[in-house]
Amino acid sequence: MVVELLAQAGNAGGVATFINTIFRGLAIGGVYAIIALGFVIIFKATQVVNFAQGALAAAGGLFLSFLVFDQVDSEAPRGQTPFTWWRAPFAGDGLPDVNEQWASFLLVSFVAGLVATLLMGRSISGKSLIAFGAAFLACRWLATRSGFTWLEPPLLSLIIALVVFVIVGVSQGWRPSTAFLGGGAIAFVIQLVVAIISNEWIDWFGNLGIALLFGCLLGISLERAAIRPMIGQPLFSMAVITLGLEIVIRQVASDSVRILNRAVLAPWEGDPFDPESTGGFVIGGAFFNWSWVAILVAAGLAFLLVNVFYRSKLGVAMRAVSFDQEAAMAQGINVGQVFAIAWAFGTALAVLGGVFATQPPISQEGSVTVTTALVAFRALPAVILGGLDSVKGALIGGALIGLAEAAAGQYLAPWQSTLGAGYSQIVPYVVMLAVLLIRPFGLYGTPEIRRV
Repeated sequence: MVVELLAQAGNAGGVATFINTIFRGLAIGGVYAIIALGFVIIFKATQVVNFAQGALAAAGGLFLSFLVFDQVDSEAPRGQTPFTWWRAPFAGDGLPDVNEQWASFLLVSFVAGLVATLLMGRSISGKSLIAFGAAFLACRWLATRSGFTWLEPPLLSLIIALVVFVIVGVSQGWRPSTAFLGGGAIAFVIQLVVAIISNEWIDWFGNLGIALLFGCLLGISLERAAIRPMIGQPLFSMAVITLGLEIVIRQVASDSVRILNRAVLAPWEGDPFDPESTGGFVIGGAFFNWSWVAILVAAGLAFLLVNVFYRSKLGVAMRAVSFDQEAAMAQGINVGQVFAIAWAFGTALAVLGGVFATQPPISQEGSVTVTTALVAFRALPAVILGGLDSVKGALIGGALIGLAEAAAGQYLAPWQSTLGAGYSQIVPYVVMLAVLLIRPFGLYGTPEIRRV
């Protein structure tokens, strides 16, 4: 079946090839646009160019692969991560296995409550984190000791962990906020519903949601630890810090996949062991991959949600901060909250872009590899072309760069021996430079006028 479809695609006519090239170019541009949008959101709020976006994309792909990856001929359960106590919330079928999944449910719920609290501009005390970690890890460790057989019932160890967490936290002066309790409860209910439904597509998107959640926490943590202490310092110093973060995170991600690539197992992928499964469809003799459709849908939803957000109260606050931080603070806007939201959203978009960077037409492996982190540098022309501070520019810039790359790869192929291998990836930079000579701030960037 696959051979027949590829043969048909090889016989595609000029019109079908043109349509296929346009569709493929828009899919490439969709991935670039998602990552460019993350650049723009962080830059608009903090005036920092986040060079760590590519490394965060690779980390996002790893987050997802830890939840869905199956090692062939391995005794590890589906969704097993390198941590022996963890099993993905949606790894089983039907009702969740309390014995193996309560730790996952509890951890994801705690992270959701933590993210909700931080996005509200509130702080989390170190005492509460220590209380949770001590209760969680102690009960997990005790439950695995043969000498503590009374702790082996998983439901009992779960209840004890929660009780110890609450007692220690409250005794240390921590009072859980409404955002923390609400976020954790909503995450727990959603996980339970998805686990009970046990559908391949719903499970995968549930795991993607968890990966985005962990991405948000990672982004907020990086902003609190590395960016916020640098407020008021030269922007060049902050940009160099993000470059350092990129090197560290990318190295960790590369070490995780250097020996064995981590598959993300997207549900629209074709099964290599099923001759009837192709992962795409043929129109007019041209082959179209389902991942192209998924990328375009994801990019459209991402830009729709961002535009809706910018019209909200928090979105207006973010735009005010991007215009003048001191004036925004004078008006009572919580600049720290705006920074946290920007980094959370920017990192979540990097995670989403990283997941789709493992799919055709960006990559054919369907897995996180050592080259996944480089997708941000491929998307950089889209960011510069559209304008560093323009959401609209990220969409248009991504589409233009993707179309230029796909068209060059398709129609300049007869001159590959002259142009050299990989010439199509140079074309976006040529387009970027040509436009910048005419519009130095990009197509939709805001010009800055300085009078001396």
